[in-house]
Amino acid sequence: MSYIEIKGNIFNSKAMAIVNTVNCVGAMGKGIALEFKLRFPEMFKEYQKICFQKQLSPGQILPYRKSSPWILNFAIKDNWKYPSKEEWIEETLIKFKNTYKKLGIKSVAFPWMGAMNGGIPIEIIKSIMRKHLQNIEDIDIEVYEFDILATDPLFEKLKTILEFSTKELSETSNIQTRFWIKIIELVKSKKVNSLYELCHYKINEKRVIGKTNIERLYYFLTNTKIGDTSAHSQAQLQFPQSDAQT
Repeated sequence: MSYIEIKGNIFNSKAMAIVNTVNCVGAMGKGIALEFKLRFPEMFKEYQKICFQKQLSPGQILPYRKSSPWILNFAIKDNWKYPSKEEWIEETLIKFKNTYKKLGIKSVAFPWMGAMNGGIPIEIIKSIMRKHLQNIEDIDIEVYEFDILATDPLFEKLKTILEFSTKELSETSNIQTRFWIKIIELVKSKKVNSLYELCHYKINEKRVIGKTNIERLYYFLTNTKIGDTSAHSQAQLQFPQSDAQT
């Protein structure tokens, strides 16, 4: 078993569980939490329901075991408007150490929790997390420093479907052809190297892909079977109205 620190994209991890950092009011609007929301929408719905019922408090862990990998939501904020607190990060880490065996977790991937939108200096975060995680001997632990240039499975999946016509892509993804043309141009020109870069790419200070189309792109990529031509002749994918309208 091992502890390792990696610069890259946490969604490349083969770990059994991945840690997401969340608040307790049901919002995943920025940073790594937004990535989890886009990639695991059913997890987000369960998390949001728990928050609206006021059943999640700072320092707690909310596991989601209906996906692969499992998602461990570490509540290190109360409200998204305010910073994380060091004591809440420590509480979640102590709870993790006390429960991972019971949950049967053999490997886990962490971000540096609270270092970006959490507002805590990275060196403090590293000190706290190393103290709690480095000496655990019976589990594989990865800690990721996010690299915006690092590719991930969804971006690689996107590259493989660009052989299909924009008409086919539009019909199955609910994304208009004109946006697919922009997406294809950016990917093939190698101006972007990751899904994160693609979704944040700007021309004249304006994002090429807007919020609704980003949601639809993630939904499409997580539901399309690459290499299965029948997937491209299915009826148009249906999108939750709440997602499409936000």
